[in-house]
Amino acid sequence: FKSEWRFSRGLTLELLDSRTDADLGETPGPAVGPFWKQFRHVGRLQECYMEALNTKKVKFDYRNKRYRGGCSKNARRVYLRALDRELIQTFERVDWKASIEWEGEMVSVFRHLMRMLAHETLHHGQWILYARLLQKPLPPGWKAWGV
Repeated sequence: FKSEWRFSRGLTLELLDSRTDADLGETPGPAVGPFWKQFRHVGRLQECYMEALNTKKVKFDYRNKRYRGGCSKNARRVYLRALDRELIQTFERVDWKASIEWEGEMVSVFRHLMRMLAHETLHHGQWILYARLLQKPLPPGWKAWGV
């Protein structure tokens, strides 16, 4: 999981780094949030997944989430990197035999984390569309997705 997470999050950070604050304020169309909110979203959801490792129950909400940096690229980068450091530290103490409740379904810690990875990857697909609609290039590492 760690290596797959580093790959996926690495692409996320590469894309973030390839954009200016002005780029991140753009939206590809009406009723679609600006690019920067996508990066905030994956961080907030990562917080939810990490909280569930402690509470043994997933709860997706944005209350008490830490990101307060607005649309600053640097603030988002600092936020995501801090979450990743905490996630790696969590691996050292997590009970890999535990289960986490997902809407009444019990899933293993590994499956829970794979769902977090799948969520990040889902957003990669959305970001490819954002970039295409905004006519912005994707960074070199994104060739891994065939784009």
